[in-house]
Amino acid sequence: MAVLAGWFAYTHRADLSRETLIAYGEKLPAVAFTAAFLILPLLGCPLGIFLVLAGVRFGFGGGMILSSVAIIFHHLAAFRIAHGWFRDPVRRWLDRAGYAIPPIQQKHRSGFTALAAIVRGPPFFAKLYLLALTDIPFSTYFWVGVPIYILFSLLPVGTGAALTSFDPTWISVLIGIATLLLLAGFGLRRRFAGKPGGSG
Repeated sequence: MAVLAGWFAYTHRADLSRETLIAYGEKLPAVAFTAAFLILPLLGCPLGIFLVLAGVRFGFGGGMILSSVAIIFHHLAAFRIAHGWFRDPVRRWLDRAGYAIPPIQQKHRSGFTALAAIVRGPPFFAKLYLLALTDIPFSTYFWVGVPIYILFSLLPVGTGAALTSFDPTWISVLIGIATLLLLAGFGLRRRFAGKPGGSG
């Protein structure tokens, strides 16, 4: 995502400004954008881009509502797909390649789900599908993963919303949110690191 953003900024450096970004975001058709937000992250498009644009297009409140609905839909759809037609083919392919999806102890399932949501780097859609392919039950997959992803959506949605107002107070709030999320992520990572191993 950072590479894509850098490329976009470089190629549009002559006309890139806060005003053009706001104008682009505000002109997005609401229905088409909502449909894209629901579907494209499941196909590999970066979630962060949609979160920022949601803040630009709908403001912080509306952007968070849409983002929360989308994240809920993503979890429902990914779990359904992963437990549907491609679950057995993927497992067979992994077996042939000499890999296997390790079992996760029941006491570590919540921690493993939380850690997967917190860790930055792996694509959103990959984490959703791979986690759904494990033996983690839907209740844990949904009720642990969804709140964490929604919590971490506050910053990108807030950033998008701040572009339209550029309010110093807003920016201070975003910095505070970012700091709290970093501290929370660091604390949870330390707490669960090493726990979600296999069945041993």
